[in-house]
Amino acid sequence: MKKIILFIFYISILVGQIVHEHSHGHNNEFGVGLGIVPGHEGEENNLGIHLHYVKGLGEHNHFGIGLSLETILDEHQHNSMSLLGLYHFDNGFTIAYAPGILFSEHDGNNETNFTQHFEFYYEFELEKFHIGPQFDIGFEDDDIHYMIGIHLGVDF
Repeated sequence: MKKIILFIFYISILVGQIVHEHSHGHNNEFGVGLGIVPGHEGEENNLGIHLHYVKGLGEHNHFGIGLSLETILDEHQHNSMSLLGLYHFDNGFTIAYAPGILFSEHDGNNETNFTQHFEFYYEFELEKFHIGPQFDIGFEDDDIHYMIGIHLGVDF
């Protein structure tokens, strides 16, 4: 009887590994990050929106490169466009770096500055879709901001 139970136990582990294998294809990915940007430039909390398209590179597409657009819905019209490089770890964690150009308005004057963002998110995969928590941090000339939110993506 113990051998039968042990056999069933091992078979269930093997089947569970096959069923829960993550593809991490990420050949093409469109992602959206939505979150709160607390205290940006002395203001109260604002909504942050981040969009990106990433093309996977390599045999397993762990690396990716693409374009990123970010906006903070505040009175300064904070918008950025960046090149994005990222790495998908096998455990569902992703880290990204995005250097780019910041377009903003201060005192009626339009400004452009260098900006860079780091993104960290964890993916729970649901077929071709993924969802999970996201944390972004942005560095500009004289300001640092961060966004805490949710990442939604689709692989195609």
